[in-house]
Amino acid sequence: MRMTVRLAIYAAGVGLLALAPAMAHHSFSAEFDSTKPITLQGKFTKMDWVNPHSWIHLDAVNPATGKMESWDVETGPPNTLYRNGWRKDAIKAGEEITVTGTLAKNGSNTVNARSVKTPDGKTLLAGSSEGNNAGQQAPQTK
Repeated sequence: MRMTVRLAIYAAGVGLLALAPAMAHHSFSAEFDSTKPITLQGKFTKMDWVNPHSWIHLDAVNPATGKMESWDVETGPPNTLYRNGWRKDAIKAGEEITVTGTLAKNGSNTVNARSVKTPDGKTLLAGSSEGNNAGQQAPQTK
């Protein structure tokens, strides 16, 4: 009997750990304002390929201030990006990119990306969770 109780406690603990990332995940509307679209053109500095959202970092002119600033751009998770045609070597540090997305509600230099135009002119969908509660892949356009 004791072994069964221990196993049940262990299984419950593992289950809670598995749920932690899902519980920490936020909805689009909690952080971003869909009435504040933005397009940034700037130099790509790096990308963090992490779950639940990957992040693009770039230096671009802030349209509100006219000053060059660092921006953090949220995208979908690595798997969604990969399905949308992204590869880790698609953009290199220092290359010029254009990001289309939505500004954060808190006024920070944070954007939820809809798409990213690469230096070779290719437009990649960024897996934005805008308009869908589950953060699924963005619909393909023709």
